[in-house]
Amino acid sequence: MDRPPPDRRGFLAQLALGASTIGVNVRPSDLAAAFRFADHAAEQSPPPPLQTLTALEARELEAIAAQIIPTDDTPGAREARVIYFMDHWFGHAGRPGLAVVREQLPQLVAQAKQGRKQLKGFADLPDAEQIAVLKVVEKDRPEFFEIVRTAAVLGMFSDPRRGGNFGKAGWKLIGFEDRYNWAAPFGYYDRA
Repeated sequence: MDRPPPDRRGFLAQLALGASTIGVNVRPSDLAAAFRFADHAAEQSPPPPLQTLTALEARELEAIAAQIIPTDDTPGAREARVIYFMDHWFGHAGRPGLAVVREQLPQLVAQAKQGRKQLKGFADLPDAEQIAVLKVVEKDRPEFFEIVRTAAVLGMFSDPRRGGNFGKAGWKLIGFEDRYNWAAPFGYYDRA
């Protein structure tokens, strides 16, 4: 027998009903909060599979992007899922840069692992060491660094339909209002 996929709201309602039948008191405010959490969980779609980058390339590039746009009191590259934009971009408009990345990334990994065989790569280094390595890379291999930096910035602030800027984190960071159409006044200069 085919059943429809489980519905989070329905599940929570059934859970509350079941709890009330065994004598557990469920306040309406608790149920409303549970519904909000369920809606939030439903919005957190699983990330798409990688199309262009290998898992190792994605791991290292995500670590680089996280140093370029770090997480502090606002979301950074990891929260904005910039790596999925990079995966899409390197497969399309950024394809010329992919050759440079694939040539230079193993050198970055080797530089990070230098004298530390237990490390898998750059992503395993502590933040301070990652920054030190990136400073050297920026100076010694500027083309590679610029390609990755550009992809990270584009991924942070581009249209979320391109894979990055998850939850419009980048747009919220800069105060961009995502509206389909605009009505007057358009800015301070239009106000009467």
